[in-house]
Amino acid sequence: MLIHYTEEAEWVGSLFGLHKSFGFLTLTVITLRIVWAVANRAKRPQSDSKAAAAGHGILYLLMLAVPVIGMIRQYGSGRGPLKVFGVEVMQGSPEKIEWMANLGNTFHGNLGWLLFAAVAGHVAMVVTHRVQGRDVLCRMTGRVR
Repeated sequence: MLIHYTEEAEWVGSLFGLHKSFGFLTLTVITLRIVWAVANRAKRPQSDSKAAAAGHGILYLLMLAVPVIGMIRQYGSGRGPLKVFGVEVMQGSPEKIEWMANLGNTFHGNLGWLLFAAVAGHVAMVVTHRVQGRDVLCRMTGRVR
């Protein structure tokens, strides 16, 4: 939405590079986090509820889907390679691939907002549990109360 109102401004172009770089960095970190979680699955405490497990599953799914869909859009846009902090990490298609561009245009931003809402909900639940006296932060960090 911000881009819609500022697309004529010169500084907007530099934001796209940062957006792509931080998106790729996020994908890398979340991928490492998932590998670590799977490798240490036996050491993890059981989830408090099915709702918590579902919420975490949705967060992980969105944290993977949003940047992957962004990369698909970048590849299919015909705008060249994906550069992360100035370093080329993925070639782009020389021509626009309509279905890839449409997939990205349809889902990348919308799922990004959904991810934002899910993170906000996650933080709200941490605060709620803390107020109720069920300090999940201690459990998450391995400290027993």
